[in-house]
Amino acid sequence: MPRPHFRQAFQIAALTVLLTGAPAMAQAPAVAGAGSASSAAPGAPCVLLFGQGRNFDPEQSAANRRWDEANGAFNLAVREPLAAAGLRVINLVLPVSATDLPRNLQGLLAEVQRCGCTRVLETALFADVAQGLLIARLRVYPVLGLLGPQAAGSQPRIGAVAYTQQKEFTLDARVMDRVNPSRLGRVMGEEAAAALVVPRE
Repeated sequence: MPRPHFRQAFQIAALTVLLTGAPAMAQAPAVAGAGSASSAAPGAPCVLLFGQGRNFDPEQSAANRRWDEANGAFNLAVREPLAAAGLRVINLVLPVSATDLPRNLQGLLAEVQRCGCTRVLETALFADVAQGLLIARLRVYPVLGLLGPQAAGSQPRIGAVAYTQQKEFTLDARVMDRVNPSRLGRVMGEEAAAALVVPRE
């Protein structure tokens, strides 16, 4: 009978292959500057590019670090085609250890309000061990209550999912050899940019 942690050990070993060469990410929430392409109008509504992994394990600090590196690389790569398409993009990446969901949402809404973002594009790269899948997912949410007249004390809120893009890979070492968070992020970001950019009249 397989040992209980065999599959987790395999997953961590495979991730070592996946994450080779990925840039290091800080263990605290990180916000990248509001870089944008030259075609983005100053002060234009922004897209908040929010990233976080799903596979926190308090007993696996090395694996947690690799997930943070993968999600950081994936998030930053998604940004490239969005900025090239003229969108004003703000990056916010949380570590996998940030598991307090109400606090995460509060911080997300505060950043949305501070920067004036009208959409949130969530990036996530994670393993679904039960299904044996590595999942890369992008989801776009509108920010409601930010534009137009606002009642005193009202706060913006996140609306229903408006766009989803998901790619799935079998969670085995052979597929891990082919998956690269940066390359995958750029490809998925290009597809998302086509859905996010409103054609000019």
